[in-house]
Amino acid sequence: MAEPAIRMVGGSPEDERREPPLPPAPPQEFEKQVGGAVIDPPRPEDIVEATGGSLADQMRARFEAMAATEEFGIPGWELADGSPGLIIEARAFGDRRVFNEGLSNEAFIAKSTNRLFFVSDDGAREEVPGGWGPELAGMMGVSVTKAADLVAQVISKPDPARPGVRIPNVAGIGALATELLNWARRGRSDMEERLGE
Repeated sequence: MAEPAIRMVGGSPEDERREPPLPPAPPQEFEKQVGGAVIDPPRPEDIVEATGGSLADQMRARFEAMAATEEFGIPGWELADGSPGLIIEARAFGDRRVFNEGLSNEAFIAKSTNRLFFVSDDGAREEVPGGWGPELAGMMGVSVTKAADLVAQVISKPDPARPGVRIPNVAGIGALATELLNWARRGRSDMEERLGE
């Protein structure tokens, strides 16, 4: 039989005394694994129903349900089946002064981008590191210093008059900027319709 452990209680060997070993700790229950099915956030109607449906509840539910981001396909990058091959995850940006001063479509697209995704031919997505930055410029083999100029290069078409030269797809850039702007304004225009403005 093993001899019980000796623990020092005092400060000198004379203060030693034998004590039985401490009993083992009771088994601990491990925390349950985190995981399971993804649960969608409640819809505005669910929140209103759960909270009673007052005007304040309805307003809060709609306010909290506003989308923070939205995805848009970049013109000219479509896959063979027509689905987007390069995708912007857009977010609204709040610099009204700059916007009112006449931001170019290319700069508006760059500033509105939260993340950029490349979609392979088999449909797999991969985030482009840094979005409209130097890493993308290097991947594309273009030399630019501004994100807006990179947008113009990425959304471009071959120049039929000069082989090997690309020109910005002005129509595609304008269409994408309009889509982004309409998405950012959607909530406001819906409210104006309800108010009769």
